[in-house]
Amino acid sequence: MWLKLVSAQATIEIGDYVFMGRGTEIDASLAVAIGSHVLIAPGVFITDHGHNIDAGPRIDAQGCHAAPVIIEDEVWLGTHCVVLPGVRIGRGAVVGAGAVVTKDVLPYAVVAGVPARLLRMR
Repeated sequence: MWLKLVSAQATIEIGDYVFMGRGTEIDASLAVAIGSHVLIAPGVFITDHGHNIDAGPRIDAQGCHAAPVIIEDEVWLGTHCVVLPGVRIGRGAVVGAGAVVTKDVLPYAVVAGVPARLLRMR
């Protein structure tokens, strides 16, 4: 497991009874909050920031954008899924293996795919 704070104001909050599988990485520039009783399978990547990609300036000179990530209580993140900046994953949601979460996930939703989409409600 890797907890990476990339700025002086970055915070990572982790609730009670959280399981994190081998190779999980949480990469924070602003804020990542994980609730209680969350299951994080091996190889999950959670980040609250990404590189800007505007045309013109060199890609390495553009800096980053950031937005907080919130993972509510009782969520299950499947193996090798990716959670991107600004996402809120609602209580009791399930994210399928290999999914890329680019938008908010409703409480008790089951999502999968690239990008993640709603499969059903629990």
